[in-house]
Amino acid sequence: MAQFKLPLLEEWLKHRSILEELLQRIDNQHVHYKPWEDAMTLGGMALHLAGSAYAFVSLVKTGSFARPEVPECNSMDEVRKQVTKLTAKTKAMYESITQQELNTIHTSPRAALNGPRVKLLSLVYDHELHHKGQLFLYARLAGVKDLPFFR
Repeated sequence: MAQFKLPLLEEWLKHRSILEELLQRIDNQHVHYKPWEDAMTLGGMALHLAGSAYAFVSLVKTGSFARPEVPECNSMDEVRKQVTKLTAKTKAMYESITQQELNTIHTSPRAALNGPRVKLLSLVYDHELHHKGQLFLYARLAGVKDLPFFR
């Protein structure tokens, strides 16, 4: 079987590597930082981002939305470890997606998600950008001076 290029994989990995670089610059004491009362914590948002990517890529691969179990993290070191672990799992699953799986029609109560599963990979990419942008702002508000380039 001939190899084909998976849509957005390389682009997603570029953004994920910048996210991981950003997380390296955030000190452990900021893991529970949040800019307002009802916001996600900095560590929680990083874990949400990593877990959601895995869940949506698994949906493309298997047809089932499978959120990974992520332990509660009380330091940025723990968050970084979990994000790295989930990145590797997500990348491996992403690379195993077949053309047939990409073309399989997905139906959802949310009409915007209906169509070929390949469409969901755009959602993974957009979600990554959205929350990565928020994490850049969180990092600035937590006092990180030297941020990586966004891409």
